[in-house]
Amino acid sequence: MIIGAGSIGSLFGGYLSLLNTNIYCTEIIFFCRKSHADEINGNGLILQKGQTEIKINKIKAFKNWEEFKGFIIKESKFAFDFIFLTTKTYDIETAVAQYQELIKASKWLVILQNGIGNEEIVSKYCKKRKIIRIVTTNGALLDKPGHVIHTGIGITKIGFAFQKDLNLSDMELKEAQLDLRVLCDLLNLASLETIIVDDIIKECWEKIFVNVGINAFGALTHLKNGKLLENEGIKRLMGEAVNEAFRVAEMKRINLSKKDFISLTYDVAEKTSENINSMLQDILKGKNTEIDFINGRIVKLAKGLGVDTPINEFLTYLIKGLEQSSI
Repeated sequence: MIIGAGSIGSLFGGYLSLLNTNIYCTEIIFFCRKSHADEINGNGLILQKGQTEIKINKIKAFKNWEEFKGFIIKESKFAFDFIFLTTKTYDIETAVAQYQELIKASKWLVILQNGIGNEEIVSKYCKKRKIIRIVTTNGALLDKPGHVIHTGIGITKIGFAFQKDLNLSDMELKEAQLDLRVLCDLLNLASLETIIVDDIIKECWEKIFVNVGINAFGALTHLKNGKLLENEGIKRLMGEAVNEAFRVAEMKRINLSKKDFISLTYDVAEKTSENINSMLQDILKGKNTEIDFINGRIVKLAKGLGVDTPINEFLTYLIKGLEQSSI
């Protein structure tokens, strides 16, 4: 089940729906906007990778929980193995509350979103022991209802969101680890390169550095990722924004890799030079962005620590102003 099947949810759900081996067979259900659901139910989902288009007719799509309840009314014990949460971050609380009944009945809730701290919000509605987080560098664009483009091939990392707080017996732990391996197998067999990591929260932070250094800058300038690097002033500010986030992570005692995250951000921008980042996509569509869970989250954490993050604060306020603009 994919809650909030937009670009990344449709990409993952689309690939998983194609899986059919001697070991695994998947059934995928989308919850998404009405226009997307109508197109998928009527004509299938088109998944485009390069010049190749794959038409997928196996996915059932619904616009809300009430519509789905009518579909499963005769199956009182209906449950999912994995529920993917792929809404925009600002919709986390609404989505998890809306689908709480299904989440409680199902085995795992998988957070596939940008941002840091998402799992803390989800844990108010779901047991910590059943929350998995995913970090991916795959890129996706839902350019129109029923049509998702795989814009960038990357790697996916998965792990328990609350690794230290599982509180499981030895048998329960073995079962949980087996389920995590099953999810890893499913994603790899679906052509989404995936690995299991011990500290997924560290991975979320290391991805947020890149998001902090690219997304808001692209959204404000309307430049593709690679073009940001061609302006030395913008490039320098990108690095300063990442450095502020890094200092906050150090103060939070996040167990980071020994990497140069500024250079990593520049490298990602270069490798995804033709990408229109997700925040810029939101601005171009006149939608709210995930700024509160990216640069805004850094600002909030920094204030709690008593430190200033002026570049990230400036970016956050500018993006919020842009969200309100009708120009």
